[in-house]
Amino acid sequence: MLCPVANVVGSTLHLLVDGPADAPPVVLTSGLAGAVADWDVVTRLLTPSARVLRFDRPGTGASTPSPEPPSARREVAVLDAVLDVAGAPAVLVGHSLAGLHVEAYARLRPERVRGAVLVDPSLVPPGVGRPFDLSAVFAQALLRVGAAGPAARCAGPLLRLFGRPPATAAVVEELAGYPALVAEVDALRTHPLPDVPWQVLTAGGTLGGARSALHILTAHGSMASLSAHGLHRIVPEASHMVQLDDPGAVADAVRRCLSSS
Repeated sequence: MLCPVANVVGSTLHLLVDGPADAPPVVLTSGLAGAVADWDVVTRLLTPSARVLRFDRPGTGASTPSPEPPSARREVAVLDAVLDVAGAPAVLVGHSLAGLHVEAYARLRPERVRGAVLVDPSLVPPGVGRPFDLSAVFAQALLRVGAAGPAARCAGPLLRLFGRPPATAAVVEELAGYPALVAEVDALRTHPLPDVPWQVLTAGGTLGGARSALHILTAHGSMASLSAHGLHRIVPEASHMVQLDDPGAVADAVRRCLSSS
């Protein structure tokens, strides 16, 4: 069921709601250039026993852009609006970049979170500070010269090759703001996480060589250990898009949150 939410940080959100109205709510949120369709199979697996909400974040998919720049606090406001529709507390599922949004939300709104699943989240172990990211520097340069729109159009065909929707200026802005987002979330770690299930899924197909694998596994392990209920699991052979390659693994993690909370 389509349920648009108007005037959320200046955006009209494209929100889909599936499943029984009286079932426990689960909110699925996508990473950079993600789309609601990425969660189709996960939604079908969960809706027999959960009310599943998925949405396009501001400026992506069918959601209109927001005048507010990307930040953790902006995404907290977006999740607040979605959970107002969902009912709280809810299990939050964040892929990639959105894993940071979920963590920020859990720290600032602990009473609204029933559990969390971070799906191959961006690597932000404790104490990382403000990282140097070459792609973010490139995106910042594009914004300074006003070239975000043309750059997004050029990136569109590449993203479509990997099943992604065309890039938008909002995606370039999010990429440019990534180091600031990391620093913002790291600073929020003075706020304790809620006493709920906390799961981190690592895409086994992206681990690469021993050195790369150690880096990823150490970072994701540290992110799981932030919670007393943290659980770190590798999803074998899955690419970064775990929800497409192994939707059952994501659905199982959500069910574990629902059953133990």
